[in-house]
Amino acid sequence: MVLVIIPATLRDSCAGASKLEVPGTTVGDVLRAVDSRCPGFYNRVVEEGRIRPELAFAINGEVYPMALHNTLADGAEIAIVPALGGG
Repeated sequence: MVLVIIPATLRDSCAGASKLEVPGTTVGDVLRAVDSRCPGFYNRVVEEGRIRPELAFAINGEVYPMALHNTLADGAEIAIVPALGGG
């Protein structure tokens, strides 16, 4: 199981949930598992087969460039981090 931290901007898709524990061995598997519980979630984080560029993923507290095929260890924690605007 993987713990997914849902950012405030995506919680409306998940009935307000801030965290979900789902099965999966790749980032894509995990995002699809979240989508099965929160319909529409996958399309909000994936575009044309890639993670949307305005999102970053932190795995166990470390931000990494991620792709849908990247593998995850059982017990991993993924935090989805939206880009901050400003100037």
